[in-house]
Amino acid sequence: MPGFADYLSWRGDLSFAQDPFGPVDGLLLGTLAYHHFAQYADPPLGVGVPFHQVAEQILAQPPERLRVFASGKRDAKLLEQTAASLRYRDQLLWASQEVLDVGQQVQFAAITLQLDYGAAVVFRGTDNTLVGWKEDFNLGFLDTIPGQWLARDYLEQTAAYLRGPLWVCGHSKGGNLAVFAASQVSLAVQNRIVAVYNQDGPGFSRSVVEQPGYQAILPKIETFVPQFSVFGMLLEHEEPYIVVKSRGMGMMQHDPYAWEIQGNDFVRLKQVSNASRVIDSAMRRWLTGLTSRQREEFVDGLYELLAASKARTLEELANPKKIMAIWRQYTQKDKQKRKQMGLILRRLARSAAWAVREQGKQNRKKLPEG
Repeated sequence: MPGFADYLSWRGDLSFAQDPFGPVDGLLLGTLAYHHFAQYADPPLGVGVPFHQVAEQILAQPPERLRVFASGKRDAKLLEQTAASLRYRDQLLWASQEVLDVGQQVQFAAITLQLDYGAAVVFRGTDNTLVGWKEDFNLGFLDTIPGQWLARDYLEQTAAYLRGPLWVCGHSKGGNLAVFAASQVSLAVQNRIVAVYNQDGPGFSRSVVEQPGYQAILPKIETFVPQFSVFGMLLEHEEPYIVVKSRGMGMMQHDPYAWEIQGNDFVRLKQVSNASRVIDSAMRRWLTGLTSRQREEFVDGLYELLAASKARTLEELANPKKIMAIWRQYTQKDKQKRKQMGLILRRLARSAAWAVREQGKQNRKKLPEG
């Protein structure tokens, strides 16, 4: 079950001139982008710092500060292996940017890695902050979110200081930002983009995918999802999905460490799982049954409950005192608002039941007769 470590072992001695930047590189950098590079490498535009130098500074920090996904040891090991490889060691890291604004509900970060030729522009996905998740939920009722425009500006400004081809990528919400940024930049920048790698990131509203800029970049978009995908199938996509084999269980297939790699590409499958299709059908039915106003009120109401705990991250929500604070906030809510939230949740349950029945009917139709 080969993953990142095997990829770096197999391909880490090859320069980008020998083996061009590809989708596995995109996922690798999209995973590393969760590290706080901007705290250690924030040179002015046009000035880069060798990747291994920045990695050494980050790795000198206490282990608890290195936790990006499941464990600090795993994240530190990947950063160390990447920085030690010939492929990445001396590539220049620059234009690191990070924004966390609770008031504007923005959680944004991006890095640029100058390659042997051209550059990779990488956007971070959703981190463990509550505001990061609230920003994700806002996609359910807003055509665009502030983080997407930050991504557009970042790509446009960074491209002005770079020469050659561009690869734009990101994991989870970072994939959404990558696609949006590529669809909104000037035609001159779009023409330099080789590929946009969306690694299990959500789609967009219909109004966005119908825009000329989106249609212009569409042939260059490559969206990868694991066989059990939830996040990557949300909202509208016009590009076909590329399904990747993941060894994760259920929702943990979203974890990039679980994606299987062979050579310089992913292990590909023909289609997503039945369970993924059921969830996608349920979510689409649920969302289309709600007005934009209902979605907004539900998301804002849920966030209000969580924010009452004063927790900043998902981990902090597990504290019993935080849970009690959420419950107190819920009991103090207006009775009508509580009723409305309950109604929306019941609609979700009904949509899920409908999706399961429909998938069952389709499966029975595929069974051989006799």
